[in-house]
Amino acid sequence: MSRKSIWGISASALFVALAVVFGISQWQTARALEVTLNAAREKAYYSALDGLTNLQTDLGKVLIAESPGQRALLLGHVAALAVGVSENLSALPPSYGADTDGMKFLAQTADYALALATAAAEGRRLSDEDERQINQLREKCAELRRHLENGAGFLYDDMPDAERVAGIDYPVLLYDGPFSDGIRVGKPRGLAGEAITPEQALAIGTAFLSAEQVGQAQRAPDTGGPMPAYGVQLALSDLSVTMAVTKEGGKVLWMAPETAGFIPYLDIDECILHARAFLTSRGFGEMRESYYQMYDGIAVINFAAVQDGVILYPDLVKIQVRMDTGGVIGLEAGGYWMNHVVRERLHPRLPEQEARERVSDRLSISQVRLCVIPREDGLRGERIEALCYEFDGTYQGDRFLVYIDAETGDELNVLKVVLGGEGILAI
Repeated sequence: MSRKSIWGISASALFVALAVVFGISQWQTARALEVTLNAAREKAYYSALDGLTNLQTDLGKVLIAESPGQRALLLGHVAALAVGVSENLSALPPSYGADTDGMKFLAQTADYALALATAAAEGRRLSDEDERQINQLREKCAELRRHLENGAGFLYDDMPDAERVAGIDYPVLLYDGPFSDGIRVGKPRGLAGEAITPEQALAIGTAFLSAEQVGQAQRAPDTGGPMPAYGVQLALSDLSVTMAVTKEGGKVLWMAPETAGFIPYLDIDECILHARAFLTSRGFGEMRESYYQMYDGIAVINFAAVQDGVILYPDLVKIQVRMDTGGVIGLEAGGYWMNHVVRERLHPRLPEQEARERVSDRLSISQVRLCVIPREDGLRGERIEALCYEFDGTYQGDRFLVYIDAETGDELNVLKVVLGGEGILAI
């Protein structure tokens, strides 16, 4: 053979050898990634199972606990467990319960537990309806856990799309205004800025309630979840307030008083004025009040952000106002900090008259407003919002809210407004 032929064969052999080595290297890399992914998913799977077991157990303990302090502690743990299960499920396929309904169920469970924890801290007992809903939550946690157990070994990975649903009928928790569950998954859009220190959190908490009102500020237990926060406890003149300040950006996420039972000298309109002034002075921008409750001398008022006259329901802030002095002693701003950004495209494509024609003739419409609502069909926690016309009207003495998509004309939601001596709620 000629030297040229030998070199040609050698070069070809070398090329084949390099290709084989490269292929083996790529296979090994892919295999390592697959093993790492499976290990992470397996860890998330068993962590979700354990979390659901503990969640079911603690919900049972809530029904047994007699002291408000113990009940508040358990409910806080329930909220943290629900967030933890949600985070673990998000690492698994939707067939394991990480579908839209499953994630919403866990988010509402966490929010509901926090609402009950606040009420327990104020000395309120569980109502018959609360006990019914807690028992329903226990049943659904058990059902979701059984569903997860049936998926051991990740057998759902090879299932056709038609079968990749959990098929669990989750309860809808009715304890607040419209869209109070909002969008509570993903990265917070309203938080910005550098990480703060615990000492800065104390200063922020003190300034938030005005330094002259605070007698002493000290650390309280930190909280996790989508927006990790430092705990702060503030001693005011006649009560103590616990607060959570986000580690990112230093925003007040929530605060709650440890006592209640104030003498209601003020009416709801006066309380709304105090709450609105407080939000304005704390830099929340334009807000519009909507629904409220009153109990134990406290008015709890829902406010939603407003942009160009459009109500942004996902950007929700709940304020607790003393009905004796008008002082703000409670706040829940998780929805606001999770969702608040400047929206684009707030101009409806569908004329109001055409949207009105999509509403049932049975509804006697009294008011129409533009608003942004969170969509119920977001996939895997993706943020989906819709610009809607909100038609407020009555039918046979009952008040309803109908939401028509301002882009497509689809009817996206119907809510009933419940009027009572202690508040206005939408369900």
